[in-house]
Amino acid sequence: MSSIVPGTNVPPISFPGIASGIDYNSIIQKLTSLTLVQNVALNQQIATLNAANTELVTINAMLASVQSALTGLSQPGLFNTYDALSSNTNVATAQGIAGVAATPGTYVIDSTQLATSSQTTNNPAAGHSMLDTQNGGPSWQTTVLDQSYAAIAATNGTSGGTGKVTINGVTVSYDATTQTLQQILSDIQTQVQAATGDTTFTIGFVAGTDTVQISDTNNPITLGSAGDQGNLLQVLKLDQAQIKNGGGSNTVTGTSGVGGISLTSSFNAANSAGFVTPVTAGTFTINGVQIAVNSGDNLADVLSRINASGAGVTASYNGALNSIVLTNASAGPQSIVLGASSDTSNFLTAAGLKSGTVVYGKQAQVVFQDASGTTQTVYSNGNQVTTAIPGVQLNLVANTSTPFTVTVSQNTSQLVTALNTFVSAYNATINEIDQATAAPVVTPMQTGSLPGQGGAQSFAGGVLYGNADVESIKGQLENIVAGIVNSGNATGYNSLSRIGLTLDNSFTVLTTANNGSPSSGGSSSTSSNPVQTTTYAGTSGQLAPLNLTQLQQALASNPAAVQNLLNGADGVVTQLGTYLTGVTGLPTSLASGLAGTIPPVSLMQGFENANTADIQSLQQQVAAITDNANQQANTLRQEFVSTETAIAGYQALQSQLSSFFNTGGTSGGTL
Repeated sequence: MSSIVPGTNVPPISFPGIASGIDYNSIIQKLTSLTLVQNVALNQQIATLNAANTELVTINAMLASVQSALTGLSQPGLFNTYDALSSNTNVATAQGIAGVAATPGTYVIDSTQLATSSQTTNNPAAGHSMLDTQNGGPSWQTTVLDQSYAAIAATNGTSGGTGKVTINGVTVSYDATTQTLQQILSDIQTQVQAATGDTTFTIGFVAGTDTVQISDTNNPITLGSAGDQGNLLQVLKLDQAQIKNGGGSNTVTGTSGVGGISLTSSFNAANSAGFVTPVTAGTFTINGVQIAVNSGDNLADVLSRINASGAGVTASYNGALNSIVLTNASAGPQSIVLGASSDTSNFLTAAGLKSGTVVYGKQAQVVFQDASGTTQTVYSNGNQVTTAIPGVQLNLVANTSTPFTVTVSQNTSQLVTALNTFVSAYNATINEIDQATAAPVVTPMQTGSLPGQGGAQSFAGGVLYGNADVESIKGQLENIVAGIVNSGNATGYNSLSRIGLTLDNSFTVLTTANNGSPSSGGSSSTSSNPVQTTTYAGTSGQLAPLNLTQLQQALASNPAAVQNLLNGADGVVTQLGTYLTGVTGLPTSLASGLAGTIPPVSLMQGFENANTADIQSLQQQVAAITDNANQQANTLRQEFVSTETAIAGYQALQSQLSSFFNTGGTSGGTL
């Protein structure tokens, strides 16, 4: 049997009406359908309520987007944002300080002086000189170069063999592993004189110093060539030295002594890495921060460890000057505190830092003219100066005594973005509510038409049409955005309309095309369609586009009042946030905290719950009617089956009687 046959007592296979010839299933189905017809209206109500709940969820999500927009609009930094533009960015850049009020205008900066950091430079006597005794005599005379007190480890180059150095166009070979510095300098002088015939060329130590000097009366001095190998010029500190040619005396002197502390040699090397006082494993402190020295470390290792520590200094090595420098990370006249009783490595003393030269940092200085034209001077430990122009940070780049200007103006871009985000979310929500609660429109019968031939046309309204609860939410939102804020009365900025946000002044509805002229104040579009859009004077409840000029004027006049209008204790943002928290059941998180209290059951959830209860009641009615129809079908089927059984019995009896009579007639007997 078909699955659409009603009832629960339908046999898997049945042949109704065999005895009676009556299709009683069709009769049962027809009678049952008449009983079930009332479910059609009930199911339609269920569908309508389900659609209403779906729309309520949509509106709730859109209201939540308004809450999110309120979060952005509540940020206090939106109302005190300023731009600052320097006329000379090579000397200083400028920027507004977030959340700090500034006074727009043009300010004159007369001069700037950069802040500097305190520095400690080690005592050069901490390192050996090449004139110091090594192996029984001066190091430069008695010790091969790569084992001497030279501060920079000498090499012959990466290609192997001997090194090569070119001076005055003459290339001289040397071997740092077998020759002393005296031998190498002697070879250079001999070969250059021989090759050039210039006996005025000399190279050697300056009397009483550790520096190498080259002089030549007849020819200009040139150093190096592309074919050189090794690092001799660097070892002699001639690679960065100034060559003085001309004036009858051509000279060049190394930038510092050849000897000294080595950056790369291990502290436990035979020459103690050039330290006069050996460095041992242990610890030392800078600004109270402990730093370790390990066996086998070199100077580069320790400097790197200082820089990686939290000592607040930068440690560097200047190869040209053979000096170690500690520089404070912070500018200004701050001390660098070296060593304590826990200094067990002897590093600070051995490196000559404790006996070195200290240059204390200087404060930054800005000379400017204030609003009254009076010249003033401010100081700062850093190069970011915030005390010259109120609400503005000057970032000093260079020193100057040439005046320049800084122009300060209000930046409204962030506030405008936040307001437009709110307007967009708010308008979208109002529009959704309008569509959801729109009234249905039914056109009248067209003249001369017959039923079914161009008669009335209907346009279904919104799924929440007639829902006063949802319409009341829209009304409350309109009241808040168009209302007066009491705390703003003293300033005059007591409503959104005063800062450029007003409700629109017209709205549109669907109407019939032949319903006569629209009501006063409205205008109807011409159309051949039976339903058209009609525009009326008034407000749809949506906000018109932001009047940027009016907002900027309000901010220029009184930014604090604008902020209070929006984010005050009874400001628009606070009012809306508090109301929407109760409507959606979701928190409205403002910069000042949570607005309102989350209820156990939100307003929108209450609407959904009421609809859901109605749906469940209707579903119970549908189930009851369906059960009744099935019971009715079962009863009818039982009766039809009983009747069919009786008829079948009578038919069987009739057949037997007919057979009996027919048999008796054949034998000639009579009854």
